[in-house]
Amino acid sequence: MGLVTLLGGQFSAILQSWSWLKAAAMVASVLAFYVFGHAIYNIYFHPLSKFPGPKFAAMSHLFYARISVNGDFVKTMTALHHKYGDVVRWTPNELSFSSAEAWKDIYTPHKPGETFVKDPGFYLIDDTLRAKMIANISDPEEHKQARKMLDPAFSNKALFQNQDVVLKYVNMLMTAIQEESRKGPINLVDYFNWVTSDILGELAFSEAFGSVENRKTNSWIATLFDATKFGAYDGAIHSLSPVIWKHLQFFVPRKMREAIVNHISQSKDKLLARIGKADLEHRDICSYILEKKDEMGMNDWNLAGYAQTLVMAGSETTATSFCGLTYYLCRTPEVYQKLKDEVRGRFKTMDEITIQTATFPYLTAVINEVLRIYPPVPIALPRVTPKGGAMVAGVFVPEGAIVGVQSWCVTHNPKHFKDPHTFRPERWLDPDCTDDLSASQPFSLGSRNCIGQPMAMMELRILIAKMVFLFDFKLIDDTLDWDRDGQCYRLWQKPPLWTEVTMREGL
Repeated sequence: MGLVTLLGGQFSAILQSWSWLKAAAMVASVLAFYVFGHAIYNIYFHPLSKFPGPKFAAMSHLFYARISVNGDFVKTMTALHHKYGDVVRWTPNELSFSSAEAWKDIYTPHKPGETFVKDPGFYLIDDTLRAKMIANISDPEEHKQARKMLDPAFSNKALFQNQDVVLKYVNMLMTAIQEESRKGPINLVDYFNWVTSDILGELAFSEAFGSVENRKTNSWIATLFDATKFGAYDGAIHSLSPVIWKHLQFFVPRKMREAIVNHISQSKDKLLARIGKADLEHRDICSYILEKKDEMGMNDWNLAGYAQTLVMAGSETTATSFCGLTYYLCRTPEVYQKLKDEVRGRFKTMDEITIQTATFPYLTAVINEVLRIYPPVPIALPRVTPKGGAMVAGVFVPEGAIVGVQSWCVTHNPKHFKDPHTFRPERWLDPDCTDDLSASQPFSLGSRNCIGQPMAMMELRILIAKMVFLFDFKLIDDTLDWDRDGQCYRLWQKPPLWTEVTMREGL
């Protein structure tokens, strides 16, 4: 009897386990059918199914997620446009454009109801960040108010009043380069990061970060580099599953997660510390934010978001342009020599170089060309097509689709630029040049273009003019190739730029 009972119990357990297996198999079958059916729909029946692109990319967001986090985003998108043309479907609901016409169609102002609003899935606000900032505001009216608040801080008048701050830190950088280069080659990536963060610190927060003086990256800025990577992972995970995204902390590398949390926390602390300051030497950018704080209904985390935007847009991208400019000057000796002749023939001392005087033609062309060949934000800034759909670059795009111009791809499109991979500033000066210069829009277009453009151009003009006036420099590594070695996680992760710097003869 005991044996029968034992065998009966075992048989019952087997039946129960079979029930669980059948249930699990059924769930797996339903999921597989859903995934397969969803993939078939996306490939053949989705409103964007007629647009060219890899089938794997159209099936799901796995393709998007992979290239977002492996650093090869720019290389991959360039290859896709080379294969499929000026319009590529690269996610189930997103089109990438590499044509000049698309800039105007997507980013310039439209009639009410016809605006291409920012894609909220790209400009995320989650529990990790908690910070709303001007960069991730999707609502056009809300953004208009935020822009109205900040525009005076970035006007030419404000920059002219604060040019002494820029000159002070650029001159400090020249001294640092002169002193440190006597000891051997220096990594100019560090030096450019230092000077742009110091300028930003004083112009935005009336705070001396001391990076150039101490030859050390400020701790707040140091977290920025991993924090920018976080954005790429954040977006990749959200594209795969908003449910998983809600538990983001389990899926993002710990170093990046800690970096973004620390950066936002320090950003809040910077603004709160700034509130307590009085008797400032100059009106900083934060003063414009703080005087509208209550009117705009901003809490401490909103302030932190604005601080983060300032440091990311006002420091990192400008430093990237400095690095790119130095690299391409060293790689193009004839351009470098022509720029030296122009700068050194115009000035007798470094102190003559100011915001008013550093405006000569070839320097401007050199800056425009580096912003074309090495745009500091190389990816598309995605927008959503309005109700009823819209025409973009001559093709009709259904409503609710995500669209954007890949900055790197359009400026390296041979339809717009002859020899697009050649650094040739003359294309910006030659009246007979057939290149479509409007295809290069490094600061974007329209009411949501880069608010910091005047500041960035001022820094570029002054710093490059002074560097070229004082120094001769050449790269140590002849094999360095930024097209090949650069990685992109929404922004560039720049390789080191080890450079031999010497004072020019006769000084």
